[in-house]
Amino acid sequence: MIKNIKNTVKGAMFIAITTALFLSVTGCSDLLDKNPQGTLNPAILTTQNTLDKLVIAAYAGLNGQNGDNVGDWSSSPDNMYYGDLGSGIMHKGSTTGDQNGMLLMEQYKPETNLGVLNNKWRVMYNGVERCNDVLRILNSNEIENLSEAEKIQVISEIRFLRGYYHFEAKQLWNMVPYVDETVEDPMRRVANDRDIWPDIEADFTFAINNLPTSQSDPGRPTKYAAEAFLAKTYLFQQKFSEAKPLLDDVINSGKYNLHANFYDNFNPEQNNGVEAVFQAQTAVNLAGTDLARANRGGDLAYPNAPDQPNLSGAGFNQPTFDMVNSYKTDANGLPLINSYWDTDFKHDQGIYSEGSEVPAGATDEFEPDMTTPVDPRLDWTVGRRGVPFHDWGTHPGMRWIRDQPSAGPYNQKKWIILKAQLDKYSNKGTAKFNALNVNIIRYAQVLLWAAECEIEVGDIDKARAYVNRIRARARDGIYVKLGESAPFGDGPYAANYVVDEYKDSWAGQSKEWARERVHFETRLEFALEGMAFFDLVRWGTAENYLNAYVARESKKIDYLKGVVFDANDRYRPIPLTQIDNSYIDGKPTLKQNPGY
Repeated sequence: MIKNIKNTVKGAMFIAITTALFLSVTGCSDLLDKNPQGTLNPAILTTQNTLDKLVIAAYAGLNGQNGDNVGDWSSSPDNMYYGDLGSGIMHKGSTTGDQNGMLLMEQYKPETNLGVLNNKWRVMYNGVERCNDVLRILNSNEIENLSEAEKIQVISEIRFLRGYYHFEAKQLWNMVPYVDETVEDPMRRVANDRDIWPDIEADFTFAINNLPTSQSDPGRPTKYAAEAFLAKTYLFQQKFSEAKPLLDDVINSGKYNLHANFYDNFNPEQNNGVEAVFQAQTAVNLAGTDLARANRGGDLAYPNAPDQPNLSGAGFNQPTFDMVNSYKTDANGLPLINSYWDTDFKHDQGIYSEGSEVPAGATDEFEPDMTTPVDPRLDWTVGRRGVPFHDWGTHPGMRWIRDQPSAGPYNQKKWIILKAQLDKYSNKGTAKFNALNVNIIRYAQVLLWAAECEIEVGDIDKARAYVNRIRARARDGIYVKLGESAPFGDGPYAANYVVDEYKDSWAGQSKEWARERVHFETRLEFALEGMAFFDLVRWGTAENYLNAYVARESKKIDYLKGVVFDANDRYRPIPLTQIDNSYIDGKPTLKQNPGY
Protein backbone atom coordinates (compact mmCIF):
# COMPACT_ATOMS: atom_id res chain seq x y z
CA MET A 1 0.00 0.00 0.00
CA ILE A 2 2.71 2.48 0.92
CA LYS A 3 4.55 3.34 -2.25
CA ASN A 4 7.82 4.96 -3.27
CA ILE A 5 9.07 5.71 0.19
CA LYS A 6 12.24 3.66 0.45
CA ASN A 7 14.44 6.73 0.38
CA THR A 8 12.11 8.54 2.73
CA VAL A 9 12.18 5.72 5.26
CA LYS A 10 15.94 5.68 5.00
CA GLY A 11 15.86 9.41 5.67
CA ALA A 12 14.90 8.96 9.33
CA MET A 13 11.28 8.05 8.56
CA PHE A 14 10.33 11.69 8.59
CA ILE A 15 8.02 13.67 6.38
CA ALA A 16 6.52 16.75 8.00
CA ILE A 17 2.80 16.95 7.57
CA THR A 18 1.73 20.38 6.43
CA THR A 19 0.51 22.81 9.02
CA ALA A 20 -2.86 22.99 7.35
CA LEU A 21 -3.29 19.23 7.66
CA PHE A 22 -2.58 19.16 11.37
CA LEU A 23 -4.58 22.28 12.18
CA SER A 24 -7.63 21.53 10.03
CA VAL A 25 -11.01 22.07 11.55
CA THR A 26 -14.47 21.29 10.29
CA GLY A 27 -16.40 23.79 8.25
CA CYS A 28 -19.18 24.12 10.81
CA SER A 29 -19.98 27.71 11.68
CA ASP A 30 -20.69 26.89 15.30
CA LEU A 31 -17.45 27.48 17.22
CA LEU A 32 -18.41 24.88 19.81
CA ASP A 33 -18.53 22.19 17.14
CA LYS A 34 -14.99 22.81 15.95
CA ASN A 35 -12.19 20.38 16.73
CA PRO A 36 -9.55 21.72 19.14
CA GLN A 37 -6.75 23.66 17.45
CA GLY A 38 -3.69 21.50 16.92
CA THR A 39 -5.55 18.23 16.47
CA LEU A 40 -5.97 16.18 13.35
CA ASN A 41 -9.36 16.18 11.63
CA PRO A 42 -9.93 12.66 10.27
CA ALA A 43 -12.83 13.76 8.08
CA ILE A 44 -10.60 15.24 5.36
CA LEU A 45 -8.28 12.24 5.14
CA THR A 46 -9.44 9.64 2.68
CA THR A 47 -6.56 9.12 0.24
CA GLN A 48 -3.70 6.67 0.32
CA ASN A 49 -1.24 9.46 -0.36
CA THR A 50 -2.23 11.30 2.80
CA LEU A 51 -2.25 8.09 4.83
CA ASP A 52 1.22 7.28 3.53
CA LYS A 53 2.55 10.60 4.81
CA LEU A 54 0.98 10.15 8.21
CA VAL A 55 2.46 6.67 8.55
CA ILE A 56 5.90 7.94 7.60
CA ALA A 57 5.58 10.83 10.07
CA ALA A 58 4.91 8.29 12.84
CA TYR A 59 8.44 6.98 12.30
CA ALA A 60 10.05 10.37 13.03
CA GLY A 61 10.50 9.71 16.73
CA LEU A 62 12.79 6.77 15.93
CA ASN A 63 15.38 9.38 15.02
CA GLY A 64 14.71 11.50 18.09
CA GLN A 65 12.66 14.12 16.26
CA ASN A 66 9.12 15.37 16.70
CA GLY A 67 8.84 18.04 14.03
CA ASP A 68 8.95 21.19 16.17
CA ASN A 69 12.70 21.54 16.63
CA VAL A 70 12.68 19.35 19.71
CA GLY A 71 15.03 16.43 19.69
CA ASP A 72 18.62 15.74 18.74
CA TRP A 73 21.29 14.21 20.96
CA SER A 74 18.97 14.44 23.97
CA SER A 75 16.30 12.18 22.47
CA SER A 76 18.29 10.03 20.05
CA PRO A 77 17.42 6.32 19.98
CA ASP A 78 20.99 5.44 20.98
CA ASN A 79 20.00 6.42 24.58
CA MET A 80 23.61 7.04 25.57
CA TYR A 81 22.62 9.81 27.99
CA TYR A 82 20.06 7.60 29.73
CA GLY A 83 21.38 4.07 29.36
CA ASP A 84 25.14 4.70 29.59
CA LEU A 85 25.50 7.83 31.72
CA GLY A 86 25.55 6.74 35.35
CA SER A 87 25.87 3.06 34.46
CA GLY A 88 29.60 2.73 35.04
CA ILE A 89 30.14 2.84 31.27
CA MET A 90 30.36 6.56 30.52
CA HIS A 91 31.16 9.93 32.07
CA LYS A 92 29.38 13.01 30.77
CA GLY A 93 32.70 14.38 29.50
CA SER A 94 33.44 17.85 28.12
CA THR A 95 33.82 20.16 31.16
CA THR A 96 31.96 19.90 34.43
CA GLY A 97 30.05 23.14 33.73
CA ASP A 98 28.97 22.18 30.22
CA GLN A 99 25.44 20.70 30.34
CA ASN A 100 25.57 20.63 34.12
CA GLY A 101 22.17 18.94 34.24
CA MET A 102 23.72 15.88 32.67
CA LEU A 103 26.39 15.90 35.37
CA LEU A 104 23.62 15.81 37.96
CA MET A 105 22.17 12.79 36.16
CA GLU A 106 25.51 11.04 36.43
CA GLN A 107 25.52 11.81 40.15
CA TYR A 108 22.00 10.32 40.49
CA LYS A 109 20.37 13.61 41.41
CA PRO A 110 18.72 14.93 38.24
CA GLU A 111 16.49 17.96 38.54
CA THR A 112 12.79 17.58 37.79
CA ASN A 113 12.95 20.47 35.33
CA LEU A 114 15.87 19.06 33.33
CA GLY A 115 15.23 20.05 29.73
CA VAL A 116 16.72 16.96 28.10
CA LEU A 117 14.34 14.68 29.99
CA ASN A 118 11.42 16.82 28.88
CA ASN A 119 12.68 16.61 25.28
CA LYS A 120 12.79 12.83 25.47
CA TRP A 121 9.28 12.69 26.93
CA ARG A 122 7.91 15.00 24.24
CA VAL A 123 9.50 13.07 21.40
CA MET A 124 8.22 9.71 22.69
CA TYR A 125 4.67 10.89 23.29
CA ASN A 126 4.59 12.87 20.07
CA GLY A 127 5.46 9.58 18.38
CA VAL A 128 2.62 7.90 20.27
CA GLU A 129 0.19 10.59 19.17
CA ARG A 130 1.22 10.30 15.52
CA CYS A 131 0.58 6.58 15.73
CA ASN A 132 -2.83 7.20 17.25
CA ASP A 133 -3.67 9.72 14.53
CA VAL A 134 -3.21 6.99 11.93
CA LEU A 135 -5.38 4.57 13.88
CA ARG A 136 -8.15 7.15 14.33
CA ILE A 137 -8.20 7.82 10.61
CA LEU A 138 -8.42 4.13 9.79
CA ASN A 139 -11.22 3.74 12.31
CA SER A 140 -13.16 6.74 10.97
CA ASN A 141 -12.67 6.60 7.21
CA GLU A 142 -12.72 4.36 4.22
CA ILE A 143 -9.40 5.02 2.51
CA GLU A 144 -9.63 4.96 -1.28
CA ASN A 145 -8.45 1.67 -2.83
CA LEU A 146 -7.10 0.38 0.49
CA SER A 147 -7.68 -3.34 0.87
CA GLU A 148 -8.37 -4.97 4.22
CA ALA A 149 -4.98 -6.73 4.10
CA GLU A 150 -3.22 -3.43 3.45
CA LYS A 151 -5.13 -1.83 6.30
CA ILE A 152 -4.01 -4.56 8.71
CA GLN A 153 -0.42 -4.09 7.50
CA VAL A 154 -0.56 -0.39 8.35
CA ILE A 155 -2.13 -1.01 11.75
CA SER A 156 0.55 -3.59 12.53
CA GLU A 157 3.40 -1.21 11.77
CA ILE A 158 1.77 1.56 13.73
CA ARG A 159 1.09 -0.59 16.77
CA PHE A 160 4.71 -1.78 16.68
CA LEU A 161 5.85 1.84 16.74
CA ARG A 162 3.40 2.73 19.50
CA GLY A 163 4.72 -0.19 21.53
CA TYR A 164 8.28 1.02 20.95
CA TYR A 165 7.59 4.60 22.06
CA HIS A 166 5.79 3.47 25.19
CA PHE A 167 8.59 0.96 25.93
CA GLU A 168 11.18 3.72 25.74
CA ALA A 169 9.19 5.82 28.18
CA LYS A 170 8.54 2.86 30.48
CA GLN A 171 12.19 1.87 30.88
CA LEU A 172 13.19 5.46 31.62
CA TRP A 173 10.38 6.58 33.96
CA ASN A 174 8.56 3.34 34.90
CA MET A 175 5.17 4.78 35.87
CA VAL A 176 4.10 6.44 32.64
CA PRO A 177 0.72 6.83 30.94
CA TYR A 178 -0.39 4.56 28.14
CA VAL A 179 -2.17 6.63 25.49
CA ASP A 180 -4.21 4.92 22.78
CA GLU A 181 -6.41 6.16 19.95
CA THR A 182 -9.51 6.29 22.14
CA VAL A 183 -8.16 9.11 24.29
CA GLU A 184 -10.25 12.20 23.55
CA ASP A 185 -8.62 14.73 25.88
CA PRO A 186 -6.91 17.20 23.53
CA MET A 187 -4.09 17.61 26.09
CA ARG A 188 -3.77 13.80 26.32
CA ARG A 189 -3.88 14.07 30.12
CA VAL A 190 -3.78 10.40 31.06
CA ALA A 191 -2.87 9.21 34.53
CA ASN A 192 0.29 7.22 35.23
CA ASP A 193 -1.35 5.22 37.99
CA ARG A 194 -0.97 1.69 36.59
CA ASP A 195 1.59 -0.64 35.08
CA ILE A 196 1.46 -0.39 31.28
CA TRP A 197 3.47 -3.53 30.43
CA PRO A 198 0.27 -5.38 29.40
CA ASP A 199 -0.57 -2.62 26.91
CA ILE A 200 2.92 -2.71 25.41
CA GLU A 201 2.68 -6.49 25.18
CA ALA A 202 -0.64 -6.18 23.35
CA ASP A 203 0.80 -3.82 20.74
CA PHE A 204 3.78 -6.03 20.00
CA THR A 205 1.61 -9.17 19.99
CA PHE A 206 -0.69 -7.67 17.39
CA ALA A 207 2.37 -6.76 15.31
CA ILE A 208 3.73 -10.32 15.56
CA ASN A 209 0.46 -11.78 14.40
CA ASN A 210 0.13 -9.52 11.38
CA LEU A 211 3.53 -8.25 10.19
CA PRO A 212 5.39 -10.04 7.37
CA THR A 213 8.66 -11.84 7.96
CA SER A 214 10.45 -9.45 5.61
CA GLN A 215 9.93 -5.95 4.26
CA SER A 216 11.00 -4.42 0.97
CA ASP A 217 11.78 -1.09 2.67
CA PRO A 218 14.66 -1.17 5.16
CA GLY A 219 13.65 0.20 8.51
CA ARG A 220 10.10 -1.13 8.54
CA PRO A 221 9.46 -3.64 11.34
CA THR A 222 9.02 -7.33 10.62
CA LYS A 223 7.41 -10.12 12.58
CA TYR A 224 10.85 -11.02 13.94
CA ALA A 225 11.57 -7.47 15.09
CA ALA A 226 8.23 -7.53 16.92
CA GLU A 227 9.08 -10.90 18.48
CA ALA A 228 12.41 -9.54 19.69
CA PHE A 229 10.73 -6.49 21.19
CA LEU A 230 8.04 -8.52 22.91
CA ALA A 231 10.76 -10.80 24.30
CA LYS A 232 12.60 -7.73 25.58
CA THR A 233 9.35 -6.56 27.18
CA TYR A 234 9.04 -9.92 28.94
CA LEU A 235 12.67 -9.84 30.09
CA PHE A 236 12.06 -6.52 31.83
CA GLN A 237 9.40 -8.38 33.84
CA GLN A 238 11.51 -11.52 34.45
CA LYS A 239 9.10 -13.54 32.28
CA PHE A 240 11.76 -15.87 30.89
CA SER A 241 9.37 -18.67 29.93
CA GLU A 242 7.37 -16.27 27.75
CA ALA A 243 10.46 -14.66 26.20
CA LYS A 244 12.31 -17.85 25.31
CA PRO A 245 10.11 -19.19 22.45
CA LEU A 246 10.03 -15.75 20.83
CA LEU A 247 13.82 -15.52 20.84
CA ASP A 248 14.10 -19.12 19.64
CA ASP A 249 11.89 -18.23 16.70
CA VAL A 250 14.07 -15.26 15.73
CA ILE A 251 17.21 -17.39 15.99
CA ASN A 252 15.71 -20.32 14.09
CA SER A 253 14.39 -18.07 11.31
CA GLY A 254 17.81 -18.05 9.65
CA LYS A 255 17.34 -14.39 8.67
CA TYR A 256 20.05 -12.99 10.94
CA ASN A 257 23.67 -13.62 11.79
CA LEU A 258 26.58 -11.88 13.43
CA HIS A 259 28.72 -9.67 11.24
CA ALA A 260 32.10 -11.26 10.73
CA ASN A 261 33.65 -8.14 12.26
CA PHE A 262 32.34 -6.44 15.39
CA TYR A 263 33.19 -3.05 13.84
CA ASP A 264 30.68 -3.49 11.01
CA ASN A 265 27.82 -2.85 13.43
CA PHE A 266 29.05 0.76 13.46
CA ASN A 267 30.04 1.07 9.83
CA PRO A 268 27.56 3.00 7.64
CA GLU A 269 28.59 0.85 4.69
CA GLN A 270 26.90 -2.04 6.55
CA ASN A 271 23.65 -0.26 7.38
CA ASN A 272 20.74 -2.74 7.48
CA GLY A 273 23.21 -5.60 7.41
CA VAL A 274 22.86 -9.19 8.50
CA GLU A 275 22.93 -8.33 12.23
CA ALA A 276 20.25 -5.64 12.06
CA VAL A 277 16.99 -6.86 13.59
CA PHE A 278 15.72 -3.28 13.83
CA GLN A 279 17.55 -0.04 13.08
CA ALA A 280 16.65 3.64 13.08
CA GLN A 281 17.35 4.84 9.55
CA THR A 282 19.48 7.93 8.93
CA ALA A 283 20.50 10.01 5.91
CA VAL A 284 22.44 13.15 5.01
CA ASN A 285 22.66 15.48 2.05
CA LEU A 286 19.16 14.82 0.77
CA ALA A 287 17.57 17.58 -1.26
CA GLY A 288 15.43 19.92 0.78
CA THR A 289 16.35 18.47 4.17
CA ASP A 290 18.26 19.64 7.19
CA LEU A 291 20.19 17.64 9.77
CA ALA A 292 17.05 16.14 11.30
CA ARG A 293 17.54 12.94 9.32
CA ALA A 294 21.18 12.50 10.29
CA ASN A 295 22.44 10.43 13.19
CA ARG A 296 22.17 13.14 15.85
CA GLY A 297 23.05 11.08 18.90
CA GLY A 298 26.73 11.77 18.37
CA ASP A 299 26.40 15.55 18.12
CA LEU A 300 28.25 16.06 21.38
CA ALA A 301 30.16 12.78 21.50
CA TYR A 302 32.96 13.44 19.03
CA PRO A 303 36.39 14.24 20.54
CA ASN A 304 37.50 17.83 20.95
CA ALA A 305 40.19 17.57 18.26
CA PRO A 306 41.22 21.02 16.96
CA ASP A 307 43.82 19.49 14.65
CA GLN A 308 41.03 17.51 12.92
CA PRO A 309 38.26 20.07 12.27
CA ASN A 310 36.09 17.61 10.33
CA LEU A 311 36.19 15.26 13.32
CA SER A 312 36.12 17.68 16.22
CA GLY A 313 33.13 17.90 18.51
CA ALA A 314 32.22 18.84 22.06
CA GLY A 315 34.05 15.95 23.73
CA PHE A 316 31.15 14.41 25.66
CA ASN A 317 30.49 10.69 26.29
CA GLN A 318 33.87 9.74 27.74
CA PRO A 319 34.34 6.08 28.70
CA THR A 320 35.09 5.37 32.35
CA PHE A 321 38.29 3.89 33.76
CA ASP A 322 36.15 1.03 35.06
CA MET A 323 34.81 0.24 31.61
CA VAL A 324 38.28 0.22 30.04
CA ASN A 325 39.62 -2.04 32.77
CA SER A 326 36.75 -4.49 32.24
CA TYR A 327 38.13 -5.43 28.81
CA LYS A 328 41.23 -7.01 30.34
CA THR A 329 41.38 -10.80 30.06
CA ASP A 330 43.28 -13.64 31.63
CA ALA A 331 45.88 -15.71 29.80
CA ASN A 332 43.09 -17.89 28.36
CA GLY A 333 41.27 -14.90 26.92
CA LEU A 334 38.42 -14.95 29.44
CA PRO A 335 37.18 -11.86 31.30
CA LEU A 336 38.34 -11.00 34.81
CA ILE A 337 34.80 -10.61 36.08
CA ASN A 338 35.55 -10.21 39.78
CA SER A 339 39.03 -8.71 39.67
CA TYR A 340 39.37 -6.50 36.56
CA TRP A 341 39.52 -3.40 38.75
CA ASP A 342 42.57 -4.55 40.74
CA THR A 343 44.95 -2.75 38.39
CA ASP A 344 44.46 -0.02 35.80
CA PHE A 345 45.04 -0.56 32.12
CA LYS A 346 47.81 1.89 31.19
CA HIS A 347 46.68 5.51 30.74
CA ASP A 348 48.14 8.99 31.03
CA GLN A 349 45.79 10.44 33.65
CA GLY A 350 47.68 12.31 36.36
CA ILE A 351 51.04 12.57 34.61
CA TYR A 352 50.53 16.25 33.82
CA SER A 353 51.42 19.08 36.20
CA GLU A 354 48.25 20.38 37.80
CA GLY A 355 47.05 23.78 36.64
CA SER A 356 49.32 24.06 33.61
CA GLU A 357 47.73 25.80 30.64
CA VAL A 358 49.76 23.52 28.37
CA PRO A 359 50.21 20.42 30.52
CA ALA A 360 53.72 19.17 30.99
CA GLY A 361 54.17 15.94 29.09
CA ALA A 362 51.33 16.61 26.67
CA THR A 363 53.64 16.13 23.70
CA ASP A 364 55.81 13.42 25.23
CA GLU A 365 56.02 10.03 23.58
CA PHE A 366 53.56 7.56 25.06
CA GLU A 367 53.85 3.84 24.63
CA PRO A 368 50.51 2.05 25.02
CA ASP A 369 50.34 -1.18 26.98
CA MET A 370 51.40 -3.98 24.65
CA THR A 371 51.60 -6.66 27.37
CA THR A 372 48.35 -6.91 29.33
CA PRO A 373 45.91 -9.34 27.65
CA VAL A 374 42.86 -7.43 26.45
CA ASP A 375 39.65 -8.03 24.51
CA PRO A 376 39.95 -6.41 21.05
CA ARG A 377 36.48 -4.88 21.39
CA LEU A 378 38.18 -2.30 23.62
CA ASP A 379 39.82 -0.63 20.64
CA TRP A 380 36.66 -0.54 18.54
CA THR A 381 34.84 1.09 21.46
CA VAL A 382 37.33 3.40 23.19
CA GLY A 383 39.70 6.03 21.82
CA ARG A 384 42.89 5.93 23.86
CA ARG A 385 46.29 7.52 23.59
CA GLY A 386 48.81 5.88 21.28
CA VAL A 387 46.23 3.80 19.38
CA PRO A 388 44.79 4.64 15.94
CA PHE A 389 41.49 6.49 16.19
CA HIS A 390 40.07 4.69 13.17
CA ASP A 391 41.76 6.39 10.18
CA TRP A 392 41.86 9.85 11.78
CA GLY A 393 45.39 9.33 13.08
CA THR A 394 46.86 8.14 16.34
CA HIS A 395 44.96 9.36 19.39
CA PRO A 396 47.22 12.04 20.91
CA GLY A 397 45.80 11.91 24.42
CA MET A 398 44.98 15.11 26.26
CA ARG A 399 44.99 17.27 23.14
CA TRP A 400 41.68 15.60 22.19
CA ILE A 401 40.18 15.82 25.69
CA ARG A 402 38.51 19.02 26.91
CA ASP A 403 39.04 18.46 30.63
CA GLN A 404 41.03 15.32 31.24
CA PRO A 405 41.51 15.79 35.02
CA SER A 406 37.72 15.93 35.44
CA ALA A 407 36.50 13.16 33.14
CA GLY A 408 39.46 10.98 32.28
CA PRO A 409 41.69 10.28 29.27
CA TYR A 410 39.32 8.39 26.96
CA ASN A 411 37.01 9.22 24.04
CA GLN A 412 34.14 7.13 22.73
CA LYS A 413 34.99 5.54 19.39
CA LYS A 414 32.08 3.25 18.61
CA TRP A 415 29.91 5.82 16.82
CA ILE A 416 32.71 7.57 14.89
CA ILE A 417 32.62 7.22 11.11
CA LEU A 418 35.84 6.89 9.12
CA LYS A 419 37.60 9.87 7.62
CA ALA A 420 37.46 7.99 4.32
CA GLN A 421 33.64 7.99 4.58
CA LEU A 422 33.18 11.76 4.89
CA ASP A 423 32.20 12.40 1.27
CA LYS A 424 29.50 9.75 1.20
CA TYR A 425 28.21 9.49 4.75
CA SER A 426 28.64 12.91 6.39
CA ASN A 427 26.86 16.22 6.08
CA LYS A 428 29.23 18.51 4.15
CA GLY A 429 32.31 16.89 5.64
CA THR A 430 31.19 17.22 9.26
CA ALA A 431 31.65 13.73 10.67
CA LYS A 432 29.36 14.12 13.67
CA PHE A 433 26.35 14.62 11.38
CA ASN A 434 26.36 11.34 9.54
CA ALA A 435 24.32 8.55 7.97
CA LEU A 436 25.26 5.76 10.37
CA ASN A 437 22.07 3.90 11.31
CA VAL A 438 21.36 3.38 15.00
CA ASN A 439 21.05 -0.22 16.17
CA ILE A 440 17.88 -0.49 18.22
CA ILE A 441 18.05 -4.29 18.30
CA ARG A 442 20.90 -6.25 16.79
CA TYR A 443 21.22 -10.00 16.59
CA ALA A 444 23.93 -10.20 19.26
CA GLN A 445 21.31 -8.93 21.73
CA VAL A 446 18.92 -11.66 20.71
CA LEU A 447 21.61 -14.27 21.39
CA LEU A 448 22.47 -12.86 24.81
CA TRP A 449 18.81 -12.47 25.76
CA ALA A 450 18.32 -16.10 24.73
CA ALA A 451 21.30 -17.01 26.94
CA GLU A 452 19.56 -15.35 29.89
CA CYS A 453 16.45 -17.41 29.22
CA GLU A 454 18.40 -20.66 28.89
CA ILE A 455 19.96 -20.09 32.31
CA GLU A 456 16.58 -19.53 33.96
CA VAL A 457 14.27 -21.97 32.16
CA GLY A 458 16.34 -23.97 29.69
CA ASP A 459 19.76 -25.51 29.13
CA ILE A 460 22.55 -23.68 30.95
CA ASP A 461 25.18 -25.03 28.55
CA LYS A 462 23.20 -23.69 25.60
CA ALA A 463 23.64 -20.28 27.25
CA ARG A 464 27.38 -20.88 27.04
CA ALA A 465 27.05 -21.65 23.32
CA TYR A 466 25.27 -18.33 22.71
CA VAL A 467 27.89 -16.40 24.67
CA ASN A 468 30.65 -18.21 22.80
CA ARG A 469 29.25 -17.06 19.45
CA ILE A 470 29.74 -13.49 20.60
CA ARG A 471 33.23 -14.16 21.92
CA ALA A 472 34.28 -16.11 18.83
CA ARG A 473 33.38 -13.12 16.68
CA ALA A 474 35.55 -10.91 18.90
CA ARG A 475 38.39 -13.43 18.56
CA ASP A 476 38.15 -13.96 14.81
CA GLY A 477 37.29 -10.46 13.60
CA ILE A 478 39.55 -7.64 12.50
CA TYR A 479 41.94 -6.35 15.15
CA VAL A 480 43.18 -2.77 15.37
CA LYS A 481 46.73 -2.47 14.11
CA LEU A 482 49.35 0.24 14.19
CA GLY A 483 50.42 1.71 10.88
CA GLU A 484 49.50 4.19 8.19
CA SER A 485 46.46 2.39 6.82
CA ALA A 486 44.40 2.57 9.99
CA PRO A 487 41.83 1.48 11.05
CA PHE A 488 42.84 -1.96 9.84
CA GLY A 489 46.52 -1.19 9.82
CA ASP A 490 49.49 -2.90 8.27
CA GLY A 491 51.72 -3.11 11.32
CA PRO A 492 51.64 -4.95 14.64
CA TYR A 493 48.50 -5.17 16.72
CA ALA A 494 47.81 -2.09 18.83
CA ALA A 495 47.57 -4.23 22.00
CA ASN A 496 48.05 -7.77 23.24
CA TYR A 497 44.68 -9.02 22.05
CA VAL A 498 43.71 -12.25 23.80
CA VAL A 499 40.07 -13.35 23.75
CA ASP A 500 38.53 -16.79 23.48
CA GLU A 501 35.44 -18.86 24.15
CA TYR A 502 34.45 -20.60 27.37
CA LYS A 503 35.88 -24.08 26.75
CA ASP A 504 34.50 -25.88 29.80
CA SER A 505 30.86 -26.84 30.07
CA TRP A 506 28.63 -24.70 32.28
CA ALA A 507 26.57 -27.73 33.27
CA GLY A 508 26.69 -28.06 37.03
CA GLN A 509 27.46 -24.38 37.57
CA SER A 510 25.01 -22.30 39.58
CA LYS A 511 22.58 -19.95 37.90
CA GLU A 512 24.20 -17.04 39.73
CA TRP A 513 27.63 -17.99 38.30
CA ALA A 514 26.24 -18.23 34.77
CA ARG A 515 24.26 -15.00 35.10
CA GLU A 516 27.45 -13.16 36.01
CA ARG A 517 29.08 -14.28 32.75
CA VAL A 518 26.12 -13.41 30.54
CA HIS A 519 25.67 -10.04 32.21
CA PHE A 520 29.37 -9.25 31.89
CA GLU A 521 29.41 -10.27 28.23
CA THR A 522 26.44 -7.99 27.62
CA ARG A 523 28.30 -5.02 29.11
CA LEU A 524 31.41 -5.72 27.01
CA GLU A 525 29.50 -6.20 23.77
CA PHE A 526 27.06 -3.30 24.16
CA ALA A 527 29.09 -0.64 25.95
CA LEU A 528 28.07 2.83 24.72
CA GLU A 529 24.92 1.48 23.04
CA GLY A 530 22.56 2.97 25.59
CA MET A 531 21.37 -0.05 27.54
CA ALA A 532 23.79 -0.71 30.43
CA PHE A 533 21.83 1.24 33.05
CA PHE A 534 18.50 -0.29 32.02
CA ASP A 535 20.05 -3.76 32.13
CA LEU A 536 21.33 -3.24 35.68
CA VAL A 537 17.85 -2.19 36.77
CA ARG A 538 16.07 -5.13 35.14
CA TRP A 539 18.68 -7.58 36.46
CA GLY A 540 18.10 -6.26 39.99
CA THR A 541 21.82 -5.56 40.47
CA ALA A 542 21.88 -1.77 40.11
CA GLU A 543 22.35 -0.77 43.75
CA ASN A 544 25.20 -3.17 44.54
CA TYR A 545 26.96 -2.79 41.23
CA LEU A 546 26.79 0.99 40.95
CA ASN A 547 27.80 1.75 44.51
CA ALA A 548 30.83 -0.53 44.14
CA TYR A 549 31.64 1.16 40.82
CA VAL A 550 31.38 4.65 42.34
CA ALA A 551 33.68 3.63 45.20
CA ARG A 552 36.32 2.65 42.63
CA GLU A 553 35.85 5.39 40.06
CA SER A 554 35.65 8.24 42.60
CA LYS A 555 39.33 7.69 43.38
CA LYS A 556 40.01 9.24 39.96
CA ILE A 557 36.91 11.34 39.27
CA ASP A 558 36.40 13.96 41.98
CA TYR A 559 32.76 14.77 41.26
CA LEU A 560 31.78 11.16 42.10
CA LYS A 561 33.06 11.42 45.66
CA GLY A 562 30.20 10.92 48.10
CA VAL A 563 27.75 9.82 45.37
CA VAL A 564 25.29 7.10 46.45
CA PHE A 565 22.82 5.17 44.30
CA ASP A 566 19.58 4.05 45.96
CA ALA A 567 16.39 2.32 44.85
CA ASN A 568 14.66 5.58 43.87
CA ASP A 569 17.45 6.25 41.37
CA ARG A 570 16.40 3.33 39.17
CA TYR A 571 14.04 5.69 37.33
CA ARG A 572 14.34 9.31 36.27
CA PRO A 573 11.98 12.06 37.45
CA ILE A 574 8.81 12.71 35.46
CA PRO A 575 9.50 16.09 33.77
CA LEU A 576 7.97 18.86 35.86
CA THR A 577 6.64 20.54 32.72
CA GLN A 578 4.59 17.45 31.94
CA ILE A 579 3.17 17.33 35.45
CA ASP A 580 2.28 21.01 35.23
CA ASN A 581 0.52 20.41 31.91
CA SER A 582 -1.50 17.53 33.34
CA TYR A 583 -3.64 19.52 35.79
CA ILE A 584 -7.41 19.00 35.70
CA ASP A 585 -9.60 20.83 38.21
CA GLY A 586 -6.57 21.96 40.14
CA LYS A 587 -5.01 18.51 40.52
CA PRO A 588 -2.18 16.94 38.48
CA THR A 589 -3.02 13.83 36.50
CA LEU A 590 0.62 12.73 36.47
CA LYS A 591 2.30 11.75 39.73
CA GLN A 592 6.03 12.22 40.31
CA ASN A 593 8.28 9.20 40.81
CA PRO A 594 9.37 8.44 44.40
CA GLY A 595 12.37 10.37 45.66
CA TYR A 596 11.89 13.48 43.52
